[in-house]
Amino acid sequence: MQDIRSWFTSNVNAGKTLAISFHTTQKKLPALPRVILEDREIPYYTETKFLGVYLNENVKWITHIRQLSSKLNTWLYMIKALTSITSAHVLRTMYFACFHVHLRYGVTLWEGDTESKKIFRLQKKAVRIIGRVGQHISCRNLFKDLAILTLPCLYISEVVCKTRSN
Repeated sequence: MQDIRSWFTSNVNAGKTLAISFHTTQKKLPALPRVILEDREIPYYTETKFLGVYLNENVKWITHIRQLSSKLNTWLYMIKALTSITSAHVLRTMYFACFHVHLRYGVTLWEGDTESKKIFRLQKKAVRIIGRVGQHISCRNLFKDLAILTLPCLYISEVVCKTRSN
């Protein structure tokens, strides 16, 4: 126990530390044991941002998806603003540099959530903007022509790559 205490004292900033109790939504009042580090009681939170991914106590991804939607909408606006002054090739490059990178980050965690449909809709909107087609046109062929993986395919690709590397 002394070694563990020593490690925590050397490696963990008690002022930046918080506790979170992961549980299902069915459990109304989870047990919250006191956590004390460097003579400070660590507060419990219901959600937090950890390495760019928003986690909540019920292991739901709604906060992360909401934040991601906001970020992707910003880049969607930028891509749309550039359509009148640049080519589809530049727009595609912009998509991968600014939109896709956020879409891909942590996708193996949150993509299975039902709320991820909102993110897929934003991706389809981006592809339609790049392809310069209307919102009622199917974007299935656009994904192929632009060589962009759909969100479900991106998820599968990431899972396969992670599985293969491990």
